[in-house]
Amino acid sequence: MLVVGLQFLIWGITGLYMVTMDIHFIHGESLAKPHLKKKSLPLNDVKIDLNTLVDLYPNAQNITLKQLLNQPVYELSFIGENEEKPILINAVSGEKLPVIQKQLATKIATHFINDSYPFRSINLITTHAPSELSSRHLPAWQVNFNHWASPMIYVNQYTGEVVTKRHAYWRVFDWMWRFHIMDYDDGENISNFFTERCNYCANWGYSWHRSYVHKNNKVIHSKIYSFKKTIKRCD
Repeated sequence: MLVVGLQFLIWGITGLYMVTMDIHFIHGESLAKPHLKKKSLPLNDVKIDLNTLVDLYPNAQNITLKQLLNQPVYELSFIGENEEKPILINAVSGEKLPVIQKQLATKIATHFINDSYPFRSINLITTHAPSELSSRHLPAWQVNFNHWASPMIYVNQYTGEVVTKRHAYWRVFDWMWRFHIMDYDDGENISNFFTERCNYCANWGYSWHRSYVHKNNKVIHSKIYSFKKTIKRCD
């Protein structure tokens, strides 16, 4: 029961942290520059139309017009047996752009981040994504900035998209979540062995406590009744 009581304490502490922290802040939305969300596409600069792209790339399943460092580009994704990777096309010249290299990834992350944090390091992750990055975003550049909260911006190598932003508060939240659901591996299994055993012990303890209290109440009421009968006899 001591273990169950300790887990209840952990649930209280982790739950308090998770409900008091702003989830938008935890997701790193405060790291993005506000004007990036409101910035409109420079449609007047677009010279290549969709029909031209469809003729050049008939296997493309999705075509998205977006900005890459203030430059209009098309992102083409493919679905098929060849599993082609997404590509970027310059929307002005029609030129196919190379994959995002280290220097450009650094510029994208620096352009994205809200504060002027000094750049610290950059790493290309192609396999074994860290727990804070979904493997579906690989390969991705991990851009680190020099700050006590260790902000990191992840840039997809093929699309140049900022796919994830993380900081120390998110990492604490992640571990709070793992302790809360008692999944110390990847924090995704909410019906794991420890949770089920703890719930079983808690339910057993609650049932035992109710039974114990109910039994004691019957004994107490019986003694009170006997005491009242004794008083009446004495009268």
